[in-house]
Amino acid sequence: MEPRKGSADSVRRFSAFDQSIAESSVSTAHQTRSVNTKEYDSILYGPIVDYSFRNLDSVHDAIKLTPRTGVKPNVFTEDRKMKSCSLRLSHNRLNDLSGLKQLIDTLLVEPRRLFWIDLSFNNFDVIDPVLILCIHLQVLNLHGNQVAKLYEVDKLAVLVHLRSLTLHGNPVELLKGYRSYIVGQIPQLKSLDYSTITKQDRSTAAVMKSFTRHKRPVRRRYKD
Repeated sequence: MEPRKGSADSVRRFSAFDQSIAESSVSTAHQTRSVNTKEYDSILYGPIVDYSFRNLDSVHDAIKLTPRTGVKPNVFTEDRKMKSCSLRLSHNRLNDLSGLKQLIDTLLVEPRRLFWIDLSFNNFDVIDPVLILCIHLQVLNLHGNQVAKLYEVDKLAVLVHLRSLTLHGNPVELLKGYRSYIVGQIPQLKSLDYSTITKQDRSTAAVMKSFTRHKRPVRRRYKD
């Protein structure tokens, strides 16, 4: 299956929004810095490591390639690790994330601090559980894929720092209760599909979750 069409400019359209969501919640991370403040900031806010539009069928293939260069050039350490906590793999032909850990361990100077991943416009039909290993993940873009089951988002509930999620353009978006279900399952979210989660969203989600929890199965009646 071919990846959905798009342009390099459209990939960057929401980057500033994503970064603002993530930056608003990184203050707690300062308590556990392993490097000095100036160096930490240069890593956290370094240019996105960009492998979009590279015709990737596998994450492993990215290791052999040089990331795309944006407005800001990639910054490397002496051992050729990149100073960044953001990874873009959008507009490819990926259907699983085998090799993701190896990729970020190879590329990033502090892979455990990865907080922004763009996997939009690929061929994912499930949410790969490898994502829960990215414990500091705050922004996850999955729009324009093939995810069709609502319960797939349950996997992301353990990502306590997750603030922004996109799933529009997936078949799951058409299911009744889509937004309320996700807000209920991942209450730490502040934005869903680039739309701020409101008090009304949370209230509706709570009602839906309560109703689902207490709903009893209908007993079948059998004829004598």
